[in-house]
Amino acid sequence: MTSLPAERRAQKDLGAFYSPPALVEPMIEWAVTGPLASVLDPSSGDGVFIEAAARRLLRLGATPAAAARQVHAFDLNPEAARVTREALRSALGPLEPDVRAASFFSLEPPGTLFGEATVDTIVGNPPYIRYQAFSGASREQALGRALESGVKLTQLASSWAHFVVHAVAFLKRGGRLALILPAEFIHASYSVALRRHLRESFKVLDVISFRSAVFPGAQEEVILLLASGKGEPHQRLGLVELDSAFDLRALDEVLLRAEAFDAGVEPAKWVPGYAANPSAACLERLRDAGSLMTLGQVGKASIGFVSGANEFFVLSPEEAATLRLPESSLRPALIRARQVPGLSITRKLISGMHEENERYLLWCPGAELTASERAYIRHGEATGIATRYKCRVRSPWWIVPGVVVPDAFLTYMSDVVPRLCLNEAAAVAANTLLTVRLPRVPKRLRKVFVTAFYNSATLLSCERTGRSYGGGVLKLEPSEADRILVPSTRLLRENQAALSALSKQLREGLAAGGDLMERAIRAVDAVVLAAAGVGTDEVEQLARARGDLASRRRSRARAGRVHRSEMAAEGPSSP
Repeated sequence: MTSLPAERRAQKDLGAFYSPPALVEPMIEWAVTGPLASVLDPSSGDGVFIEAAARRLLRLGATPAAAARQVHAFDLNPEAARVTREALRSALGPLEPDVRAASFFSLEPPGTLFGEATVDTIVGNPPYIRYQAFSGASREQALGRALESGVKLTQLASSWAHFVVHAVAFLKRGGRLALILPAEFIHASYSVALRRHLRESFKVLDVISFRSAVFPGAQEEVILLLASGKGEPHQRLGLVELDSAFDLRALDEVLLRAEAFDAGVEPAKWVPGYAANPSAACLERLRDAGSLMTLGQVGKASIGFVSGANEFFVLSPEEAATLRLPESSLRPALIRARQVPGLSITRKLISGMHEENERYLLWCPGAELTASERAYIRHGEATGIATRYKCRVRSPWWIVPGVVVPDAFLTYMSDVVPRLCLNEAAAVAANTLLTVRLPRVPKRLRKVFVTAFYNSATLLSCERTGRSYGGGVLKLEPSEADRILVPSTRLLRENQAALSALSKQLREGLAAGGDLMERAIRAVDAVVLAAAGVGTDEVEQLARARGDLASRRRSRARAGRVHRSEMAAEGPSSP
């Protein structure tokens, strides 16, 4: 992973990305409704939320002494706790506000540490620490707190999810919750249990997402969660998307125009317009008719190999020759999305990588090691490769597991469109790509299967099934890729000749991008969707819906919010 400045690395490790006032002020105005309200920020960071809450209490008529008793803050980082105290003193004067340098998970509900069982309002921006880094005793304690509230979070859940569950337990009946959360909340499968818990816990939920940048230094897109009526029967879920945080200045009007879902109606994703878009009905109709089926019905997407040290295990031809590693132990391997051009990985393409001396050779030693291989193993041990986590937990450490030759590759993170590519060169791939097996697609149809993949219905399905990651990149985990809707083998068989005739145009379009790519996709539409009985108007509707979703996520990239070099080094999640 690309190195980060020390201050930003420390911030990232703590999951701390401090909140801009354009978000905080409207949230506090909504959440703190009276001068007697008690307020908790369970992860206070720089104190911006709790300071704004204190000033709001003063404006509503509370005295400084009363407000100091009514606000409470936790932060695991002692320096953040110190900064929070100073922020509160600037608002309340020389008083001693209740700020604790401790883990919020150390507090047992109902939480008598505050001198009261629960609070009226919880506000903040919980820390975002990915499941890979959120481990050990802290993670076990967090999972335990969630279970105490009746919510079983998966091992893939990041730290913020546990914070939300634990926070709900500290609210009084009728209380309000106002939080900034990663956009994973609205579409990640591990968030389903949390979303269900929130609908069961609050009378009204509103989720606000944004089309443009909110956190210039953070990797994740964010949403606002506004929940009211703790403990009262659930009545409504509202979803709304805004251009930017500045639109929150008219928050009451924003909430009035939210797309509403009554109790008992559950959208698959909490994404504005996801359920209401008429293109969704078209996709469902095509699936019910058997014209489209899920990728999981004809195959299986999986992660590629995880070596733990690609710089050691994946070599250039010159490096392999210098080390005198036997050719029989070297496998052609793809380690970057840019190595997947679309349609096919050919032996000619692999030869080009060889001539360019690219790093593409995965070392896969056999049971009988040569002297050169034993020397290379000693080098790996001397330089610390053997002690890296993924290496030290396997035996022997120099054998990379999960090395398979798939039928095709699918880009795990995609910019313009996902790329499905037939594997004609017996290559393998690292976990920066998805490997795809197609056992139920006849071999004679696999080339046209890849061509037919590039139709507007399937590409729209990718946009709806995957998630918009930082920088406007579309991310597809293996389980999500298995749910993509692809043309049925019947459509492939009946239109094999017409699809084969499009392969050259599509290959050139994918390489050129822009208008040429769009024309090639529309040419595939004219075969696949027309054969599925989709009328011209509906084809336009599908294409427009795909374009709208893709443009929306890419507009975030133009906002420059994400450091793409950080993201590109990460592969898909493995349990």
